[in-house]
Amino acid sequence: MDIYGTVKARLGGDGFSIGKSEFGRDILCVHRGSSGGRQIIVTAGIHARECYTALVPLRQLQTFTGVGGVYFVPLVNPDGAAFFENGDTAGSEFLERMKPLRREWKSNGRGVDLNCNFDANWGTGDGNTTVRGSHGCIGDRPTSEAEVRALCDFTWQVAPAMTISYHCMGGELYWEFFQSGENRKRDKKLASEIARHIGVKRVDGDLGSAGGYKDWCVMKLGIPAVTIELIKHGSHPFGPDDYAADVEANRDLPGYVLSLLGEK
Repeated sequence: MDIYGTVKARLGGDGFSIGKSEFGRDILCVHRGSSGGRQIIVTAGIHARECYTALVPLRQLQTFTGVGGVYFVPLVNPDGAAFFENGDTAGSEFLERMKPLRREWKSNGRGVDLNCNFDANWGTGDGNTTVRGSHGCIGDRPTSEAEVRALCDFTWQVAPAMTISYHCMGGELYWEFFQSGENRKRDKKLASEIARHIGVKRVDGDLGSAGGYKDWCVMKLGIPAVTIELIKHGSHPFGPDDYAADVEANRDLPGYVLSLLGEK
């Protein structure tokens, strides 16, 4: 079973769609915990070749305990995942031409890197390009992509206290995006505790990204947000088994984060 099928099966009847991908696939979500109190959002699979990061929230939703609630969005980029895994082009002539690059593919089905398409200093990141391809393309404008619009709209609706995003690779945690004052102190402290808890390195002073989901949450919502890069060593493409250690290391993280945030 491919990762999209796995997500659908694991979420089962509790799963719901927060919107459609560019090729019409549901972007699936499930909630665990109470609807009252603080809520957090956990996302994964925004980059196609990192689609198996979805296995982390799929494990977390099985074991979550804590005060508050968690919305899990395991696979933000289902079209890219299908292309990476199976060469599924959904009839796209563009993707047919891109097939030699599919095992390094990060973008969605239209060749836009979703984690460069959010409205947070859009187009100013290191390696950004307007050329559609496997990675780095910012799109025609901020939130031009259906997947990004769906996640933004859903995040506004939930109004989370924090977001956690899973990527790969490096064994690092990123948290900064031009915060200042008390927000910066708060976010740095949370990042330190989370990095220690799951055994990764907190990265400070790296402001080369732009247009990412973490960046947007920090800039537009004023909340703490972290990007966790799984798998400390190796090279892409990774398979499901390569994530096993990280799946276990992160299995209780949502509950731990809610305990750090405290009751609302």
